[in-house]
Amino acid sequence: MSIKALFILIFFPLPSLAQGIGLEKDVFHETVSETSKVSGDIVMGVMLTDDSPSDLPPTVITGIPTFWKRPEKPVPVCVRIVSKDGRYEAENTYMVPPGFDIDSADFPYTGEHADFLADRTAVALVVPDRCGNRNRTAVPTLWRATPRTQNSVLHVYLNAAGNPSSVAVGRGDRFFEACKDVSELTGLKYTADCAIPTEFLPPDKNARLTFFITRSNTEESFVLEVSPVRPRD
Repeated sequence: MSIKALFILIFFPLPSLAQGIGLEKDVFHETVSETSKVSGDIVMGVMLTDDSPSDLPPTVITGIPTFWKRPEKPVPVCVRIVSKDGRYEAENTYMVPPGFDIDSADFPYTGEHADFLADRTAVALVVPDRCGNRNRTAVPTLWRATPRTQNSVLHVYLNAAGNPSSVAVGRGDRFFEACKDVSELTGLKYTADCAIPTEFLPPDKNARLTFFITRSNTEESFVLEVSPVRPRD
């Protein structure tokens, strides 16, 4: 079965406004810095595409998770975009309106630095909550892609400070692998790419992922839930 997107973060504001999704506040928050900014967050991107530079508009595609399918009241969704070099970051809360019931959602980009992003390695993270809240669930995205893009690998990008890391699906019985070290001298936002074939993820419920990061002689672990990457049959 082909992989379909859960929702779209495409930079075309007119269709988005027609669907009723918009920023919680009128101002689109993004920053561009002369130097890299270090982040204390660990999970930086959860995507069905990689982080390669692209001249396509920054785009995030996924299906509609059950928690914002025909909601009775507005549902907040946090969308964050960061460049690997730490110079760009955008973090904005959008509102999914009551009764939302289509196969994809469009979260409009209204910033001024799409050209700056085009030349950079970057990732996107979508969380079903207001920005700033510590929600441990993520919605997988197709980043800088087209609605027809398909991918069979889920990438989770971690800020592991260059330390060895690994990922397990569930208890690790079917899938447990080391994450790829993608550290760079100029890349401070994330240093590990944890690639998980979607065949190991449940098709109709959240996937429970456990990550392990080895720091000196100790091992840290944390859990992240990821909403289904495929719709139900």
